[in-house]
Amino acid sequence: MSEDEVLAQMKVLLLAGYETTSTSLTWALIELSRHPDVQTRLREELLAFGPDPTYDQLKASLPYLDAVVHEILRLHPAVPEFTRCARVDDVVPLSEPVCTESGKMTDSISIAKGSLLVISIRATNRSSAIWGPDAKEFKPDRWLTEDGISGKAKEVQGHRHLLTFVDGPRTCLGKDFAITEFKAVLSVLVKNFVFEMRDGPDTEVEIARGILPRPRVVGEDGIGVPLRVRRFE
Repeated sequence: MSEDEVLAQMKVLLLAGYETTSTSLTWALIELSRHPDVQTRLREELLAFGPDPTYDQLKASLPYLDAVVHEILRLHPAVPEFTRCARVDDVVPLSEPVCTESGKMTDSISIAKGSLLVISIRATNRSSAIWGPDAKEFKPDRWLTEDGISGKAKEVQGHRHLLTFVDGPRTCLGKDFAITEFKAVLSVLVKNFVFEMRDGPDTEVEIARGILPRPRVVGEDGIGVPLRVRRFE
């Protein structure tokens, strides 16, 4: 690539290659601070494993780390939605009929060529109709058993039944690198430090308005959630 081409892609490299993973790590530390039992269990797995894991070991030898990471990716996708443009006229069937603005019920949606579609990753990943009644709860254990993922969720076409990295020919090219980076950094942090919410685990956290879903404490100015951090001994 020429220098001009590299410079033209800097926004993509920063947003897709840095900001997304750092946002996911932020949410991971918040959830681990809210759930000290999960944090302790993850630390025990990492310490029992021993030395820093290799790339292949990060992928296959640390099941609870994998479960925690994918539960974060499910609950807190770094990109909340994506868009697609219809290339042809189409009719999309619905799993259940819905009521239109006119009051009529319909079991399909007609989409005209050129229409711009916005698909919510966050809503799909958190849908109780897809993931069950505990869809909005942080439960890494759902990834550890065969029946932990509901039948409806298994119908979702995407990495591990998630839309977090989208799917198809426009899927995230850096998916595998992002997951490996996420696991590597999180494992080092949890092995060496203990994280707690500054004002206790019941601190209310919301998403600040912006391009990426960064967290902030309800009622406080600015972006960010203060944590108490101490070295693990």
